Amino acid sequence: MSEDHRQHRKTLYWLVSSLCVIAVAITFAKVKYLDFSLSDKASFYYQADASISFDTEKDQNAHITLSLPERSPLYYFGSDPSGSKLFKVFRTDDGLARAEAEIKPEKNRQTVSYRFKIIPRAYEEVLNLPAPSENEHSAPLSDEAKALVASILEKADPESKLSPQELVSAVLIEVGSLSPADKKVLSQKSGSDAAIDAAITVLGDRGISARVVRGIYLNDKSRNQQAAQFLDAYCNGSWKMFKPSTGAIDNPKDFLVLQRTGKSLFEISGASNSSIRFSVTKVPAGAASLNRIRADVIGEQRLSEFSVFSLPASEQNMLKRLALLPLAILFIVITRNIVGIQTMGTFMPVLIAMAFLEMSLVPGLICFSIILAAGLSIRAWLSKLNLLMVPRISAVVVVVILLMQLISILGNIFDLPDFMSVTFFPLIIIAWTIERASTTWEEDGARNTINQLAASLATAVVSYLVLSNSYLQYFLYTFSELNLAILGVILLLGTYTGYRLTELFRFKSLADK
Repeated sequence: MSEDHRQHRKTLYWLVSSLCVIAVAITFAKVKYLDFSLSDKASFYYQADASISFDTEKDQNAHITLSLPERSPLYYFGSDPSGSKLFKVFRTDDGLARAEAEIKPEKNRQTVSYRFKIIPRAYEEVLNLPAPSENEHSAPLSDEAKALVASILEKADPESKLSPQELVSAVLIEVGSLSPADKKVLSQKSGSDAAIDAAITVLGDRGISARVVRGIYLNDKSRNQQAAQFLDAYCNGSWKMFKPSTGAIDNPKDFLVLQRTGKSLFEISGASNSSIRFSVTKVPAGAASLNRIRADVIGEQRLSEFSVFSLPASEQNMLKRLALLPLAILFIVITRNIVGIQTMGTFMPVLIAMAFLEMSLVPGLICFSIILAAGLSIRAWLSKLNLLMVPRISAVVVVVILLMQLISILGNIFDLPDFMSVTFFPLIIIAWTIERASTTWEEDGARNTINQLAASLATAVVSYLVLSNSYLQYFLYTFSELNLAILGVILLLGTYTGYRLTELFRFKSLADK
């Protein structure tokens, strides 16, 4: 082997190795970090509607801003354009996402909705929420409020021995038992807001940062739900959520945080008597659809255009049909170069198999056999007229077209819809197959021609089984980068110079001697 040849082989091996590494690395990243599913089984996502009702004011537009879900360790979320046409999404100076809308008054009481999708992550992400700012200062307290705070702390922790976490729980219990009048001393809010606000004030006296957390439960059993509230307190270097009614630490898995800072859950101006309700529904979806939604959602932040899922639906449907072609081509390479089966044309079986996809296997084989037999008969007759090659092939194409039309008409008359799809056969490929078979018949005899045609049909059937496999289609469409690895294998097979399997059988007698 020459030095040049060795160098070319070395370059080829490096190229193949690089293609395989890139394909595996991208696939691993999709599965590990972007939560793409290896399974093609049906899955689900949540669809949530935030419905804001309000009384309009005459000749005045209502301006609404709504807090959108914060980043979650368990879920991705994104807007649903179909249910959020009135709203536009923007980010505040502190990086929080909010939606806003300007609503014209149409009737006395109006309701507008914002819809978003929530997709479960395949792996829980660890989120490190930032520590509270040292510049945060609470408003000065009145003497009455100071006395009440001291009283609550005395009851909750008389010996000042409780850890921050224990103190938060004890303060929540004590605040919960206060009278409405006492709560009003510590907070200007009402209802459950007052208790949490009062607890934040008391904990601030001990230097414990706390804030209110609002969100919704991803539970489709409740038609309408109000935002649930928790107390978020910074204890021992991390934020912990506490249930206000019991003081217990609670971090429910099905809870989606909508608002964690001092910003309101929603604000409205130019209207009165406003309220917000949430409804959540669980939507079943196939893995491919879910990956498309996930890609759209993730694409808002990462690689928004660098994905097949960002293409229009019509283009995606076309690419799905092409997703398995590299695998079918690999099968053809193995069939011809390793096994040694001679087909009528290199890629004719794959193209015929694609036509079978549009019909179905048995009707496709019947139609192909009829067209081939009729075409060969016409071609044999035309050869007696001593025509030139181009007019001869052109005449065969016309005959094939007429045969297709006839089969379609008969399929319609006898109510056989599969036979009406005969037009999906690649016209020029069939014409060239007829021409090639005729030439082979004349040069190598009928037996060799029939063997090649039979091998071509058998290869087309196997290619059809590969192309029609729903899991392989899903897998190679979702992880299309694996075609780089298939390309690498094809390049390696291009270096094979050994015996084909059929040749081992042919030369078996020589080996025995």
